[in-house]
Amino acid sequence: MLATGRRTQRDRSHATRMALTVAARELFAELGFHATPAEAVVRRAGVTSGALYHHFHDKTDLFRAAFEAVEVCLAGRVAAEARLGRDAWERLERGVAEYLRACRETEVRRIVLQDGPSVLGWDEWHTIDAAHHLRPLAASLALVMRAGMMERRPPEPLARVLMGALTEAGLAADGDTTGTHEAALWVLRELRSSGASSRGTKGRQPRRKPIRSKQKALE
Repeated sequence: MLATGRRTQRDRSHATRMALTVAARELFAELGFHATPAEAVVRRAGVTSGALYHHFHDKTDLFRAAFEAVEVCLAGRVAAEARLGRDAWERLERGVAEYLRACRETEVRRIVLQDGPSVLGWDEWHTIDAAHHLRPLAASLALVMRAGMMERRPPEPLARVLMGALTEAGLAADGDTTGTHEAALWVLRELRSSGASSRGTKGRQPRRKPIRSKQKALE
């Protein structure tokens, strides 16, 4: 049979939910969760209040959907940038640098780093954030260690420490963002140089020119 081109109820429902999620992302990024009334999201999405509460239990549930959408987008960006690396170390460094660049953006800073923990509660925020960032970071560290580019140690605890540092760097005040982000990348590079020192100079890989943030390069 030929497709009629008519949208099904499922298609319309999905489109409505997406419109609400996109509108919520925009407004929560612009104004923050607490300063954004549900009615403003409904108006921007071009739907009714009934549609909002059909798809979401309340404004917190809507925020959860927006938060998840931003996290998925952020994780995709980090993974895409990491794939450009020539080896395990450069993939790790590129991914970290992209994460820090994204933290300069209002949407990521406000929804993920500022409002996320307070609106969802630390436990739920951490569970979602870890699924998107902590586990991939631990996997990347394991590959770097396996390649002999860093001293071997349990990757997950190290990933937790690094993720905490990256989150703090992402929260840096606007006037200190560049310096804090560069410091976070310096700490990462020191892990490699310290690991190489502990093994001695035999078989040490030549150190490549570090990946500098795109923002820094433009200044």
